[in-house]
Amino acid sequence: MINTIKNSLAYRLPTLYRKLLRHKKIVVSSSKPQADLIVITMTGKKIMDMTRLSILSIARYWDNLPKLIVASDGTISTEEICKNLSFWPGELVATNWEQTEAYHLAKNRTALVNYAHGHVLGKKMAVILHYAEIEPVVWIDSDILFYGDFLKHIPPHGDFICGGSEEGYSVYDDRALNFFNNNLYDVYKFSSGLLLIYGQHIYEQFNLEELLTQLPNHDHYFTEQTIFAHMASTSAGILWSMDAIKNFNHDNQQIKPMSKNNVLGRHYTVNVRHLFWRDAFFNL
Repeated sequence: MINTIKNSLAYRLPTLYRKLLRHKKIVVSSSKPQADLIVITMTGKKIMDMTRLSILSIARYWDNLPKLIVASDGTISTEEICKNLSFWPGELVATNWEQTEAYHLAKNRTALVNYAHGHVLGKKMAVILHYAEIEPVVWIDSDILFYGDFLKHIPPHGDFICGGSEEGYSVYDDRALNFFNNNLYDVYKFSSGLLLIYGQHIYEQFNLEELLTQLPNHDHYFTEQTIFAHMASTSAGILWSMDAIKNFNHDNQQIKPMSKNNVLGRHYTVNVRHLFWRDAFFNL
């Protein structure tokens, strides 16, 4: 009976934490120096609460502040994004989906734009490639919280780099693996939730128009991750292991918050999404 109550509370309490966090007064330091780094993420009405807290964790725990680009997924205005992130003490640029769409259409990347219209992760991939072809960027999913200075863990890079974080298990789109002739299951457990990526003409370099044209069904959840995992397998691979960016689920019914001591950050994937609100409430 006690275990049943505990398990129930583990899922019910985060709902309360989420409501309370919406009213939490945010105070962050405005005296931090600016970093020579661009961080991009994407948000929408459904995940704005999460994006807000993920970015708050950067403001709290990174020693220097990157330039922040926040792209709308089309469900939220750039004005709303800026309002929700008004606490950010560094440079903030809010962009809309139409800017990214125009960028790719000008390059005749019709299949990518179709993928973006068919699945939000296609939109994520389009946003990443848009900015990564211009200059080096770090992509951060909205379900990541930082508890340490991540900037110290970003390696130097050259004309092309793609590397990501480690997943708890291997999840890929076999159709894309077959196209690349790359059995990533034997290579690593890759997550595209956190990426360092840069390179001119990445899209053409990896023949992505041909691949996406062959994949008219955009319902597969891991197509985008598989594409970035393949890119990384030719470059930096896993840059941040699970020792650096935690990604696990054995505490999914734990009521007390995760200790942030000696933890750089955590990726709160779908199976532990409720813990995001728990840890944000106590650790931010």
